[in-house]
Amino acid sequence: MKSDKKIAVLFLTIILSLFLILESFQSKQDCIIADKSEYLNFTGTCRSVQDKPKYHYVGIEKCASICHNNKEMGFQYNIMKSGPHSQAFNILASKKALHYAKNDNIKENPQQSSACLKCHVTGGGLDSTFFAATYKKEDGVTCEACHNGAYITRSFLPTEIECLKCHNNSVHNISRFDFREKYAKIAHPRPNKKAI
Repeated sequence: MKSDKKIAVLFLTIILSLFLILESFQSKQDCIIADKSEYLNFTGTCRSVQDKPKYHYVGIEKCASICHNNKEMGFQYNIMKSGPHSQAFNILASKKALHYAKNDNIKENPQQSSACLKCHVTGGGLDSTFFAATYKKEDGVTCEACHNGAYITRSFLPTEIECLKCHNNSVHNISRFDFREKYAKIAHPRPNKKAI
């Protein structure tokens, strides 16, 4: 009888030990680096997959300094800076913007109105915890507005549905939005690599 108890205790000890070893191994597997910008600013901390981190907008200058302002990437930063999205915040200071705001009963300055900022700046309407120190709303609609989202930790190409979140007639009249035509106007693809 005593030997049966010893065997049971030994068996339970082995099972518990295996469980603890597997749990330790799994927790190491769950350590991730949430996104490229966090990798570049790595602090040495480990975050569990279950934490579901929110995205932190870093701004267009960070994108340029990391990868997107060189020949290999087709100087995408320069294309973006000279395009209409980069002027989206500045246009809110125009007479036209004041007219639209007045027509939509927006009392505050369009450059401070959440109704305007939600489409005229990257991350508009989000609280300050979503933004890194390198982010500037004055940059307008930047790379991250089209290629990342508030809870997305990898880059993607925008779809028509994504664009229509802002390019619609919600606050002011926007001319007919033809996704293919507009997408082609702001395109900034990487140059084709030549075969060796």
